[in-house]
Amino acid sequence: MATGAPTAQRQAVPVRHRPNIEEMTPRQVEDLRDALEVMQNTTDDRGYGRHAGIHGLPSPMECAVAHGQPSFLPWHRAYLVRFEQALRDTGHDVMLPWWDWTRTPAIPTAYAEATRRDGRPNPLNSAPVLPTAMAEGSNSTREDVRRLTAQPRTVRQPGRSGSRLPTATEIARTLEYTDYEQFNENLDDFHGMVHGWVGGHMGFIPFAAFDPIFWAHHCMVDRVWRIWQGKHPQASFPERLRGKTMTPFNLKAGEVLEPTTLGYDYAISIGQVRPSE
Repeated sequence: MATGAPTAQRQAVPVRHRPNIEEMTPRQVEDLRDALEVMQNTTDDRGYGRHAGIHGLPSPMECAVAHGQPSFLPWHRAYLVRFEQALRDTGHDVMLPWWDWTRTPAIPTAYAEATRRDGRPNPLNSAPVLPTAMAEGSNSTREDVRRLTAQPRTVRQPGRSGSRLPTATEIARTLEYTDYEQFNENLDDFHGMVHGWVGGHMGFIPFAAFDPIFWAHHCMVDRVWRIWQGKHPQASFPERLRGKTMTPFNLKAGEVLEPTTLGYDYAISIGQVRPSE
């Protein structure tokens, strides 16, 4: 039974489209920054730190059930949905953007700028790391991780020696796989290359989600999966995973296969091959 591809159905929720960060208007970028600023200044469970901390530190590292596993893609899709809902709960009508690292092989301007037009810090550039996450990280056996705990806010080191970003050709080849698990594994590997290229906090799972660019990167990964679903409508999602709950989001893997039932989509032709066209 084909279960891995999106299906046409009546939608119970409005569908909004996630934008390419490079195609957003200045006003849209500022709205996104406003929403993120509210979250970063919120210290309870609605705040940025709480959501970012789900991925890695502080313990438990929930993403451990996803990385290197067939649940990599559905777990992160559920994660993005919950974070996007929290972003919109600030009262701002925004959607998470995606960063096409095959077409923009650099930190996008909206994330690279240190300040906003009015001189305030740019919340897309850096975010605070939870003190509890830093405290746990200071006990790491890795010196490079321990060094990051001296930084109370996220930093980046893009383009470090030995790192690179995936190419459009590599992603196009990945989209040719017809087996979900093979596709998932290959895309997971390319996703890791981006983390390593950005460097700094993004380069290490315990802190990666604290960097605001994490969300744009993972939206791109999710978008590639969406394209793959449209390209291979008969591909099957592993039946053994459909009932697996994506902890702590209270969503089963089978419930996140169709993005439009979750209230979002991407402005793409679902049958397209190249993710950057």
